[in-house]
Amino acid sequence: MTAFASQIAFPISRRTMLKGVGVGAVGFTVAQSAFLRSNAAQSDTVQDVLDITATTERFGVTFLGEGLRSNSEGNFDRAWPEPVIAIVEAARAQEQFHLDAFEAAGGAPLVDTFTIPPEFLTSFDAFFGAVVEQEAAEIAAQIAAMAVFTEMMRPDLVKVSFQYAAEEAEHRVLANYTLGTRPPNDVAFAPALFDSVGAFLESLEQRGIIGGTGMEIVYPGPGEIDPTNVTEQTPGGMVVDCVPGGTPVADAATPVADGATPVVGDD
Repeated sequence: MTAFASQIAFPISRRTMLKGVGVGAVGFTVAQSAFLRSNAAQSDTVQDVLDITATTERFGVTFLGEGLRSNSEGNFDRAWPEPVIAIVEAARAQEQFHLDAFEAAGGAPLVDTFTIPPEFLTSFDAFFGAVVEQEAAEIAAQIAAMAVFTEMMRPDLVKVSFQYAAEEAEHRVLANYTLGTRPPNDVAFAPALFDSVGAFLESLEQRGIIGGTGMEIVYPGPGEIDPTNVTEQTPGGMVVDCVPGGTPVADAATPVADGATPVVGDD
């Protein structure tokens, strides 16, 4: 079990997560770190969830782009097979489409600069192991997010959250398969690792993805994003009103304030 896997094996409290978190990235100020902690310390709101999700999707776009670049330069201890390159290129485009959707819903990323251990861009196993762990954390964050969206009567965002988490689960399985994990689909239910989306944000700090001492990477990362063969580029489908008798209608992109019921059908 990796260090991160052992850390997330049980639900994480905010107080425990904050212990030992360091700030060392160039350009990442103490004030920024304090802002992130203050933001996470409050009860999750719809806006919190949208902001944090947009932030982690910016990381995903950037990290996968850096991996593709490093592989093209021959920096990994094992060259990526062509099918793996195609998978990562598609995954990067999917992360950008996720980001577009959450920003359209009102999400504002908290940071654009991230930090990673340099070995993530030279070790085949370290890179894809990091993908597996990050995807598990992102899926768990959406389990917490769905609770927020449900409490705030936002079925539109519950749907989008599920669509997003389901696709991130595909990334996890594909990275597991690339690593040689058999079977790569090795869980029956996605673990609920966090008691809030704020705790997920704190885990990004604890692992050094935000405010760490590793190598800096900046969104969107190198190279063009290739959306070839990636379909369902927006979270379509039907949503329903939270009022009894509401009529299912096509999804709308217009954000709704916390606690408000989206007007999506006549009673």
